[in-house]
Amino acid sequence: MAHTGGVNLITAPCSYVALYLGVDVGATWTRAVLVDTNARVLNRIKIKTGVNPLADVAAAVENWEFDSIGVGSIGPMDLRSGWVVNSPNSPSRQFPLVDPLKRLGKPVVVANDCVAAVWGEYVFRHRVDNLVYITLSTGVGIGAIVNGTLLLGKDGNAHELGHAVIDFRQGRPCGCGGVGHFEAYVGGANMPRWFHEVTGEGPAEPAEIFRRHREGDPKARQFVDMWLEALAAGVATVVAAYDPELLLMGGSIALNNWDLISQELPRRLRKYLGVRPPEIKQASFGDDEVAIGAAALAYKIPDSLRKFGYPR
Repeated sequence: MAHTGGVNLITAPCSYVALYLGVDVGATWTRAVLVDTNARVLNRIKIKTGVNPLADVAAAVENWEFDSIGVGSIGPMDLRSGWVVNSPNSPSRQFPLVDPLKRLGKPVVVANDCVAAVWGEYVFRHRVDNLVYITLSTGVGIGAIVNGTLLLGKDGNAHELGHAVIDFRQGRPCGCGGVGHFEAYVGGANMPRWFHEVTGEGPAEPAEIFRRHREGDPKARQFVDMWLEALAAGVATVVAAYDPELLLMGGSIALNNWDLISQELPRRLRKYLGVRPPEIKQASFGDDEVAIGAAALAYKIPDSLRKFGYPR
């Protein structure tokens, strides 16, 4: 067994091709991909997220062949028990991550979805010792590697800066029950109501808001300007917390509006930062970001995750 960069790497015979199942449990969709050690996707499924999403995955992939399983899930979670404990955007606020997969008879590793994503980027694309991933989708999530160590915290929630407070005066309600959170302003689930509050119009979904912005609609442009300021404030909080060399952004909102975000975010970020800004890039794997990252957790298990008793 070789040890390198906080990763325990087991070498396999040259004739054997190891395969890994990576599962992405999102608020709306659950994805599973079968990948090799080069992050090539050999098979995939996508199903609507239910109240017990890992049981649904286990039933769907029971005929697939793979060596081990990685799961990246929405949180917050309790890594020791292997449960999601209070997810504000999912059909079930609590659900098991490990037990439903035991029927498949393979080792299982689990982590937060953005923790999985940042590990996948580290293993397969960017060998950068100070690396942060942010997803902008239904909610806001963060994963961070600091000095080569994947950060987890006492329960596995060291990255929940989607719930960092960016407005304590007139803070909007967040789905988690708090107020003034980063996610309450820029998360896709909260944008329709905030659009209504800002413009006086009826709620509008993110895709419509950004479409109208591109078409020059004055109310949409007013809202997107405020949204970009909230995004910059939240990203500045993340940068202050982790001091990354490279910040990667994914999720449907970021991927679908990267031209706007890549142009506006660096400029707006400068006025909020007290530290040297990171390089900002689009994430590498599109809709497969978390699933491939989950497979990377199974492929090269980080030492910080082994301390929680994984694999199981």
